[in-house]
Amino acid sequence: MLVISIDIFLMTLKGSVYLMLYATAALVLCFFVCLYVDYLRLKKIFEGTKTIMDGLDKKYLIPEVMKEAGSQVEQQLHDILNEAELSMCNNVAGYKRSLEEYKEYIETWVHEVKIPISTSKMIMENHREDPVGSSDIDVEIDRIEGYVEQALFYSRSAEVEKDYFIKEVDIAGIVRDCIKKRKKTLISMRAAMDIHDLEPAKAVKSDGKWLGFIIGQIIDNSIKYAKEDEQLKLSVFLAEEDGRTRLHIKDNGCGIKKAELGRVFDKGFTGTNGRAGKASTGLGLYLCRKLCRRLEHDMEIQSEEGEGTEVILVL
Repeated sequence: MLVISIDIFLMTLKGSVYLMLYATAALVLCFFVCLYVDYLRLKKIFEGTKTIMDGLDKKYLIPEVMKEAGSQVEQQLHDILNEAELSMCNNVAGYKRSLEEYKEYIETWVHEVKIPISTSKMIMENHREDPVGSSDIDVEIDRIEGYVEQALFYSRSAEVEKDYFIKEVDIAGIVRDCIKKRKKTLISMRAAMDIHDLEPAKAVKSDGKWLGFIIGQIIDNSIKYAKEDEQLKLSVFLAEEDGRTRLHIKDNGCGIKKAELGRVFDKGFTGTNGRAGKASTGLGLYLCRKLCRRLEHDMEIQSEEGEGTEVILVL
């Protein structure tokens, strides 16, 4: 429009053809030069923002680390990203509140359901002569208590750091407590126990409660996957290797297929044994590995199908 207006004006003057050509060329050239300069400016802004974003692990923090807006375009871009971040934070906060409410409900339910379990145990202790106090019911209630304990530890596993205390623990005492809690089941199965080299045990640093849960889950797996036609043999012992204490828990159960051995720590993986009527949840070993990592322990597993399984806790 500017070129046309100037050309129309110059047409009223005599001998202005060259002036018209000059004015047209100069204006068109200026237009493209300004367009190119504007392109370079915008390219610099967006490439700079992209470079900053590529260097971030949490890319939604880009508005917080962007340099101070120096132009209207930068300010608008900054405002858009800020609005997107705010929307994302509100969305995440909503999910977090829902998750916290669900977690509180689970923990409340676990604590509530433990009361009737304890009461049932007291009733059976006081009425041993009645059929109600039979060992079979004791075993089943112990199993219920084990699943309830697993649910409680699972709900807390995301925030272990808020509920643990690292200190020197007595491995022998923890192992004995785990065996004692399951003695009724082990006695009913006529299990053969071989517990040795635990004393004098080298003191290791861990959290006694969480470590006890891990050991208990491993023993529960040995009980669950014991062979029906063979006496369960459970061996627990300590060994010193490479300057670290290793707790070995070995059984003569049905073992694990070689093809499945690498997946036993996956969440929800039950394998062939779990699908063969063992009522497996696929959470036990997954939870043990997760807690071991939080406590800076290692967990190894060795097994042969039909020969048994050995779990090693590197403390």
